[in-house]
Amino acid sequence: MFFTLDPTLPADDMLKTALAHEIKTPAAVAMAYVGLIRQESDSPLVAGYCNHIQQALTDISDLVQEFLFAEAPLAAHDIDLAALLSEMLNEYSAMLPQITFFLNAKPPLICHSREQYVRLIFSNLLKNAVEATGEGGNIIVYATSVYGYLHTVLHNSGSAKKSPNRHSNGIGLSICSWLVQQLGGEFHIQTNDAGGCVATVSLPCGV
Repeated sequence: MFFTLDPTLPADDMLKTALAHEIKTPAAVAMAYVGLIRQESDSPLVAGYCNHIQQALTDISDLVQEFLFAEAPLAAHDIDLAALLSEMLNEYSAMLPQITFFLNAKPPLICHSREQYVRLIFSNLLKNAVEATGEGGNIIVYATSVYGYLHTVLHNSGSAKKSPNRHSNGIGLSICSWLVQQLGGEFHIQTNDAGGCVATVSLPCGV
């Protein structure tokens, strides 16, 4: 089956529809393959990876849809950031026992925001941190509420085998920066000579 555009659509809508198709079709194929891998494996580790990949692909597809057709934005609701971070770190900890994950966040830390945005922000940051952290390294996340903002600091110990400059570019961090801006917050990232990295996300409690 071939994909065709409606020639009666305005040129801008045609471009948006084509771009959405080009991004979402491979994502759907990847989702199908991940589902098959999960069915064929009895490993909890594989299941955890599959769940994480499927959630990330779903979030990206939703983000593409909203970005291209912004007339219907994702709904905002109350999110307990401490609970969300705990859930994500527990998943990573189960998948990567060779890395130590630590969360310092006193719940509840409530913000009224778009959960898919928030999940995608921290999913990308954790993915970057994991890639830059060698075996025996650690990833520490601090979260607190100050003057109407939720401040989250994510620190990884880095690895001598990784370039510290790997954090300064890449589509993942660009997406994070754009998403945080859309939520009315601020995003900063800093590397050091040892290869470690500190990422800071500040989100308003109400959006």
